[in-house]
Amino acid sequence: MTNESRRSFLMTAVALWQAASIRAQQQKQRGRFLNPQQHQVLLRLMDRLIPADERSGGAVGAKVDEYIDFVLLHADPPLQAAWRNGLDSYGRATDLDTFLNKQARAEFSPATEDERFFVLLKAAVTEGFYTSEEGISKELGYQGMTFDMDPSGCTHADHKAPAGYKPLLRSAEKA
Repeated sequence: MTNESRRSFLMTAVALWQAASIRAQQQKQRGRFLNPQQHQVLLRLMDRLIPADERSGGAVGAKVDEYIDFVLLHADPPLQAAWRNGLDSYGRATDLDTFLNKQARAEFSPATEDERFFVLLKAAVTEGFYTSEEGISKELGYQGMTFDMDPSGCTHADHKAPAGYKPLLRSAEKA
């Protein structure tokens, strides 16, 4: 596969995923796209990509599988077929860890359908996790729109807020 055809594949895959994601956000219906076997394979793969640790429940704890299933329910048929085929193929692997590692080594130059599916899988799991409450709050520690007057990570005296300092917030009219 040439660099141009890889680039074209990735651009098409990203565009299809974004279109499906937008469509899914606009829809309120609940449904299932993945069959039970595909769903189990997805859970195992997600646990390998972003496992639970002391900070968060990982991709499984964030229920990224529900996000992926919901987006795929509203996706275009070519993207749906790529996911069904990819999960079925990965599900046939006798040693999933070895198989997954082999696909990951070709991440930046995918040549086979399994390698290309790995790129889709990793992108979707990463997006799903790091846009979930589990990923944003627990893993990354993001606390929202806060203003830290005395960052604990910096001990330089000239980086501390002056005594009595209160931030000025602009009003909406002046923003």
